Amino acid sequence: MSALAESAAVRHAYFSGEAGEIHALEFGQDSTQPPLLLLHGVTGSAWIWHDVAQALGRRRRVIALDLRGHGQSGRSASGRYATDDHAHDLARVADQLSAPVIDLAGQSWGALIAMRYAGSHPGKVGRLAVIDVEPSFEQAEDAIHPRPRHFKDIGEVMDWERSANPPTPESLLALWARHSVQPAGHGGWERRHDTFFFERWPFRRDDLWATLPSLHMPSLLVHGKRSFVREPVMREMAATMPDARLIVLEDCGHLIPLEAPQALAALLEEHFA
Repeated sequence: MSALAESAAVRHAYFSGEAGEIHALEFGQDSTQPPLLLLHGVTGSAWIWHDVAQALGRRRRVIALDLRGHGQSGRSASGRYATDDHAHDLARVADQLSAPVIDLAGQSWGALIAMRYAGSHPGKVGRLAVIDVEPSFEQAEDAIHPRPRHFKDIGEVMDWERSANPPTPESLLALWARHSVQPAGHGGWERRHDTFFFERWPFRRDDLWATLPSLHMPSLLVHGKRSFVREPVMREMAATMPDARLIVLEDCGHLIPLEAPQALAALLEEHFA
């Protein structure tokens, strides 16, 4: 498997979180710009951001986090995985960075976490990017579409991910497939996140509509045209936020950092300049 050889130069970092360590991938170096933190969605990890972070890291320090319960970050024994729990972890990471201001980009659940943090920490977030999410949900938190838990080899992981996210560049697909799983105790490979997320997605309880008017920082909303996220809802979000604009990527689904990394990196580079 050649996935690891495709990775850009990256540093691993660990921060103290409420449920254990928070693992992160770091790209780039400190600059005059605030550090840019990237947050993934449910069942994802920092590696989803690899190509985007590599591009953005040419000019600044970029930190992609593994949310608690995902990737190499700690698990919550009591199942404390609400959006507020993740926002508390983000606050602890921001404090440990000792930066007066940070920039934030979140995809799906990561965007909800970013908005929750930005709304409760006025003046701490310089610029914000919200990628393919709605601020409230009609589905129950336990209404989860079945996903495979176990794979016999990495090739099988790649086949599944390719079918789920067909536009993804092959090198990024291989990298994500390898880092989305871990060796299973009974042989083969299993998903690298808490099994809790096969049963419940706590963010389905969220309603952030009342938070949107308080997000005064310049904000970019990005929507994938083929996503299940509804474009009219994201347009209403942009209209509700004081300083926001929406960009729609035509040939893209929900996992935009995987499916359209170059286009997303270009949008983020312009927005966070």
